[in-house]
Amino acid sequence: MKHSVQLFNFFCVTIFCTLLAASCRKTGTGENPVNPPVGNQGDSINADTISNHLRFVNATKKQGAIPKGPAGSSLKISFKDTLTLTELARPVNFLHKDTTMNVAGAYVQVHFGATGSTFYYDVPEVPDVASNDTVSVILIGIDPNGLFDNDGVPPAGGVPFEITIVPHDPNGQPLGEVTRPGKIGPSKQNNAGLCNITTQQLDYWDWEVSYLADPDNFTGKSPFLNNRYKIWGKNGQNIRGCCTNGQSDYTPNCDSVNFRFLNFQTFFNSPQETYKFFEGGSYAAMTLFLRANPDPSASNFCGNGPGVTEEKLSRYFKLGNWAVTPLADPQRSDTLARLIVNETSSTGGGGSDAARPSGNYILFVDCQLLILIKPQAEGGSFWLCSFYSRRSPDSPEWTPLV
Repeated sequence: MKHSVQLFNFFCVTIFCTLLAASCRKTGTGENPVNPPVGNQGDSINADTISNHLRFVNATKKQGAIPKGPAGSSLKISFKDTLTLTELARPVNFLHKDTTMNVAGAYVQVHFGATGSTFYYDVPEVPDVASNDTVSVILIGIDPNGLFDNDGVPPAGGVPFEITIVPHDPNGQPLGEVTRPGKIGPSKQNNAGLCNITTQQLDYWDWEVSYLADPDNFTGKSPFLNNRYKIWGKNGQNIRGCCTNGQSDYTPNCDSVNFRFLNFQTFFNSPQETYKFFEGGSYAAMTLFLRANPDPSASNFCGNGPGVTEEKLSRYFKLGNWAVTPLADPQRSDTLARLIVNETSSTGGGGSDAARPSGNYILFVDCQLLILIKPQAEGGSFWLCSFYSRRSPDSPEWTPLV
């Protein structure tokens, strides 16, 4: 089933991007960073500065060097090159098809050259996604306060630094190691980014994750999280039927002697949601929605179960218009603008908008990453924060730990 979904995803994205065209333009340039202290001592100071500003969910700080991971790991990670850090923690995903390589968390340490920080973090996987058998997720962000001067220049973060990530198993044993360049996204005072939300000919915005957080202080807490790997309703549901004289019957009205409850392994998830925003104000989107529906009539209520389910992969394509409007909420002056998306037509059916962008504020956008936020639909102080990566049909979703 997983391989079928992956092949289908690739097929749909290829068709989706081949038929559509857009463009990407630069809207600003970066500043020159302030020179940091030189030498190993200066490197250590800068590494500790960045490390002290990192944000996680329930991470533990530990003194010393990060544990060394084994070479030749079969694990894969969700980004290839630079890891862009912003006020809101973004997901880092690990793929472990080998059941002996189950990732329960990761050790994280900042490096400047050959010098690492004097401590590292042990970051547990996100509990909401822990039920997935092959994917584990941690969240990494950064607090820019104190890292940027009055002109929005990051004195410590503007110079090249690296982040070493060592995924580990439930016993804390390292399963692999990867080091990637790190980058701090623009602060609230310098948030123009390098690209707008329009995409090039074969590029599209690929939804990564949505979660609830408090964007006023960016605590990174996530009482709710949804991404393409989260399996909802994995425990299934119990449905009542009958077993009369050894004969199974899906009838909820049998007497107390003959009725039976049977567990059905139902579930649903949103494996993909992609958007293209064209110059001129039109957009196109594709959504996939996977679910397992119960079939009580084909099930044996005289047996031990589970009940029969039917997996169904639904998809639909949407067309519409988009516009960026001036900010109507002065409390969101830290954002770039408000994005309005209006659907005009759709084909297919049965899909589910896990992260529809309409009504969102654009918190951050560059040529690789788009972050949108909007008030929680149920009310309250939390906001729904959604992350999208800019991809093309040949963009790898997973890369080896090398």
